[in-house]
Formats: sequence, structure tokens, C-alpha cells
Amino acid sequence: MVVAQPAKPISTPIAVTLTRLVALLEEDATDEYGQLQPTQAAFRRAMQLVVEAYDSMGDRFQKASVSTDDQGGIRMTWNRLDGDGEVRLVCPGQMDQEAYIYHELASEYKVERDVTGVILGQWLEWLNQV
Repeated sequence: MVVAQPAKPISTPIAVTLTRLVALLEEDATDEYGQLQPTQAAFRRAMQLVVEAYDSMGDRFQKASVSTDDQGGIRMTWNRLDGDGEVRLVCPGQMDQEAYIYHELASEYKVERDVTGVILGQWLEWLNQV
């Protein structure tokens, strides 16, 4: 007789990040501040960019915190452990609005409008190295 062992929870950074993204779909649709669930456009775009970034980075990919804005957009944030820098991916809720990447280190910051998974991966690599 074979006894099935319970599956170990997957806790790789990519698995945690994707689980957090999917969990946004399980939120209440709205609250008094606006939309809680992401729009399908924001969700698809965020998933695509994260998977592409992971494909370019592999095991160097770090987990992100995720949230929605009041318009159904998704904000994903990667922070340095010392709190001195961050990379933020913003996927607006509307299809006609472009995603962007915000990055900062200490008091220097910039917004990147050319967003692909590879470029996101490059900024996440930057965050790992600074």
C-alpha cells in the first residue's frame, strides 16, 4: 500500500508572486474606495510580463508584493532588503493605457515607458546588484 504524502507548498519566488497575482482575482469586486479586483487587461498584462521576466532571469527572480488600484490596475513592487531601492511594475486597468516601470535607488528615480518582460527582468537584475 502506498500512502500519498501531502504536497509541499511551493515557495519559490515566482510561485509566490504568481499566487499573489491570482489571489487578486478572488477579492471582492469593489469596496468604498473603488475596484478591488484587477481588470482582465491588467491581469493578463501583469502575468505576461512576470512570466517573461522570470524566463529571462530564472532563479534570480525575486518575489513581489502585489495590489490593485481603484481603477482595477495592478501594481507589483520588488524591494531591496535594506529598503533603499525598489522596482515597481504598473499595469493600468484600461487596455488603452500603457504599463510602465518605476525604479528608484535612494533619492534617484526614473520611469520607463518601454515595457517588456525582458526589460522588467533587467531592472530586477539591477535591483539585485545595487
